[in-house]
Amino acid sequence: MLNRWMRRLAALWMAAALAGAAQAAPASYPNPGTEAPPTAFSAGIDGVLVGYYTGEAGGFTNLAGALINGSVGAIGLSNKTSAYGDRFVFGNVNAGDALVFFIDVLDTGDRFYSDEAMNADGVNHTYSAVYAGDALVPSGVNLAFEDLFGGGDLNYRDHSWLIRIEAAVVPLTPTAALLALGLLLMPVSVRARKSH
Repeated sequence: MLNRWMRRLAALWMAAALAGAAQAAPASYPNPGTEAPPTAFSAGIDGVLVGYYTGEAGGFTNLAGALINGSVGAIGLSNKTSAYGDRFVFGNVNAGDALVFFIDVLDTGDRFYSDEAMNADGVNHTYSAVYAGDALVPSGVNLAFEDLFGGGDLNYRDHSWLIRIEAAVVPLTPTAALLALGLLLMPVSVRARKSH
């Protein structure tokens, strides 16, 4: 009886721990009202540049984007319709590629970049911090944006997502797929032959 009670207690504790991990989110900007220090980004490895929505949503509707060597990748991850942990692919990158992140503010038509020199108001609209990850968002660098011209209240809580580079999945060619299928079926045919 005691053993069964201990197992139930352990299961409840594990469920509570997992639920708590799912609710964890990157820390907010620690110095609201003060402009965040600038940060430059580049790809450290080859792979797919991926974003995970981390939950901040100000009054305006914003979309996340990335410049990869100056070219716009895919744009998405709305701060109004994305759920915590939603994954979005910005594009493929190679080690050394220059990366600049941005938000498109749909209500005002503004675009604010992680490179403050590219912003019309000269303000750094991005706070970045390393995040260890949780049950829904993996480890990476969390970006938190301010979506008002001039920086607004500089709390960097209007749109946030985590960035990371993930290994590209290489699709199998038809020949490789047939070879893989043949290797999988080979032990079955050997077993079938032994049973006769």
